[in-house]
Amino acid sequence: MTNASSSIIINVSADVAWRVISDFGAACQYLVMVEQCTVEGQGIGALRTLTSPDGSTIVERLETLDEASHQLSYVLLTDTPFCNCVTTMAVSDLGPDQAELVWSASFQPDGLPASEALTLLEDALTTNCLALKQLLEAGRE
Repeated sequence: MTNASSSIIINVSADVAWRVISDFGAACQYLVMVEQCTVEGQGIGALRTLTSPDGSTIVERLETLDEASHQLSYVLLTDTPFCNCVTTMAVSDLGPDQAELVWSASFQPDGLPASEALTLLEDALTTNCLALKQLLEAGRE
C-alpha cells in the first residue's frame, strides 16, 4: 500500500471544523473541482457522488464516522489510478480557535507508477486542505 497525507492548521475550533467535515454531503463546499455532491443514505455506508464541471463523477462510501475523535474515513468506489483507496480526515483540537486537519489516504497505484500516483494524490490532498481552511476561516468573519 502507498500512503499519502497532508495536514494544515486551521484558525477555528476543532468543533467548528468538525461540523463541516462530518457533513458527508458538504464536500462540494471545499473539494476543488467538485461542482455538485449528492448523498444516498445516511451514516456509515452512505454513498456520495461528486460531480466535476466536466460532468465526470466519483463515488465514495462513508466507512467510519467517529464524533468523539473527530475522524471519518471513506472508500473510493470509482475506477481511478488509486485502487483500494481509503481516505481519512482527522481533526485535532489545538486550542480555543485552532485545529489541525490531517487528511490521509492509503491506496494501491493502478495504471501509474507509484511515485506519480503518490504525487498526484498528495497534491490533491494539499489543495483540498487549503480550500477547506479558506472556507472555514472565511466563516469566522
